[in-house]
Amino acid sequence: MEQMKNSMSSNVETEVRDLFKIISYLLQYPDKRWLQWGELVEEVQLLNNSFLKLPLLSFLDAIGGMSLEDLEQQYVSLFDFNPACSLSLSYLKAGEQKERGQILVELKAMYKDYGYEMTEEELSDYLPVLLEFSSVAPLQISVNLLRSFREPMIKLKNELEALKSPYHYLISACLSGMESLDRDILAGGRG
Repeated sequence: MEQMKNSMSSNVETEVRDLFKIISYLLQYPDKRWLQWGELVEEVQLLNNSFLKLPLLSFLDAIGGMSLEDLEQQYVSLFDFNPACSLSLSYLKAGEQKERGQILVELKAMYKDYGYEMTEEELSDYLPVLLEFSSVAPLQISVNLLRSFREPMIKLKNELEALKSPYHYLISACLSGMESLDRDILAGGRG
């Protein structure tokens, strides 16, 4: 019985880590590879958990008929020109306060401690970077990191929903993945 529980736990963990990789990719600035929409749908279809899969499929369905130019314009207007939709989670958490700088420094140090190499192009609190790190970091580190940014992610999801942006599906899936990991840790006594 314990072996079955551990197998289920590792499946949940693997699937959530895959989810984080997919969301990390989809939250970055759109590029021409997004036009291979069918391949993205196929990758999402590999997820077994419907709570994780359905929001991603809803997002892909919503963007399926959009041109790359439309996707780029929507992305810029949402994430570059609307501070309430910032993908820099420490901004949503602390604004421009001194605390934000400390968060950025601590995140960068944590990434380095766990061998995760960041490019200089993005800040350490950029949600796609956080998700990419969380997809490969030790489980408890990932869970603790994501828990510390749960409130800013909820703010972001609510703002995107109010704007009727399909990106809210990605943040919803991310939050569902976080909840799945929390339940998995509690059920398996891990972490």
